Amino acid sequence: MEALRQDDPRRFGRFTALARFDEGASAVRYVARDLASGESALITAARPELAAVPVFSRRFQAEARTAERLAGGWVAPPLDPGDTAETPADEAEPLWTAAGYVPALPLAEAISIAGPLPERALRILGAGIAEILSRVHAAGSVLQGLAPGTVLLAADGPRLTAFGPLGAAASAEARPGGQLSVRLGYLTPEQIEGKEVSAASDLFVLGLLLAYAATGTTPFTEGPAEEATRRIAEDEPELDAVPEELRELIANCLAKDPDQRPTAGTVAAELALEGAAGLARGGWLPEPLAAAVADQEARVLALEVPEEGEATAEAEETDAPPAPEDARPADPRTLREPEDARTAPEPEDSRPVDAPALGKPADVAAPSGDADPGNGDIGEDRGTTRFLNTGPRPPQN
Repeated sequence: MEALRQDDPRRFGRFTALARFDEGASAVRYVARDLASGESALITAARPELAAVPVFSRRFQAEARTAERLAGGWVAPPLDPGDTAETPADEAEPLWTAAGYVPALPLAEAISIAGPLPERALRILGAGIAEILSRVHAAGSVLQGLAPGTVLLAADGPRLTAFGPLGAAASAEARPGGQLSVRLGYLTPEQIEGKEVSAASDLFVLGLLLAYAATGTTPFTEGPAEEATRRIAEDEPELDAVPEELRELIANCLAKDPDQRPTAGTVAAELALEGAAGLARGGWLPEPLAAAVADQEARVLALEVPEEGEATAEAEETDAPPAPEDARPADPRTLREPEDARTAPEPEDSRPVDAPALGKPADVAAPSGDADPGNGDIGEDRGTTRFLNTGPRPPQN
């Protein structure tokens, strides 16, 4: 965490911002508190320059609705924002969502503190995420929202905090003409080949994430973005540093052929037959991480509302932080809103051109941020984001 900056919003509905939790390519997360009830929240606020882009705003809201659908288990339920009219008149109302605050460390920060996770922690991490994916896939959807920045490690197990390409973006920027350039950190072989993503795509990304958690680096040799993309499509992953007991399972997740990858349910059962919560009972984090989580909780409890002018003088604009080494951005794509509502991958000269649209959107009450049609392009949105082969609602825990 760090102190609020001078240009950070101070109010989010009934919540008052206390500190910055962390920041990603498309949003900044804040620790906030309802001063009347004492309830703490983790606020995800879109970067203002992106919130002004209509396609980003709609997709952000769609991904927030996905969080509502998945609430329970390893997904923190959203909180009632309260009266947004409480925002001072001289402050623009930000685009944001609120979830219950749970003391936890972002995965990348945890690895920077204590290094790669031991086997038992890897099993709990992978099983918890696989359980979420099972719920998503049972509803006929694809999550498309896994990256080190979207996974938190709490005392009782992992948490998933963002949903869809915006949450998992390695970089995002607004461009003239209502365009949005988004680079995904994790691509799959089928995306690189321009094919449709599927539930199996989520399993490939889960394999990448677990390999990163097990080694602190990518399972594909480091290099420039274009070279890293080629290696994902053509090379076998380097898994020698992965614990032997998990090597075969992770290798199966990283199979080039989507049909050869296991299902999320299979992965969850192989990693923790009794379930992630059962395996995590009694504690699961290495001591340095458990201490860091406890310290964070104590610091949040001690936070007080900053006085006016007390924020740090970091008012200069800062770029989005670079993606971790395991999530090197590749294959940038652009979103826009032309009259025919179609978008396409950028050609070599980076000028956006038209291409097939996403297809029929799902029920507006239950969209998901899963509409990556391939090649890292997160697509164009007409107010909803589709659920692939939308099925029944996933169970609420």
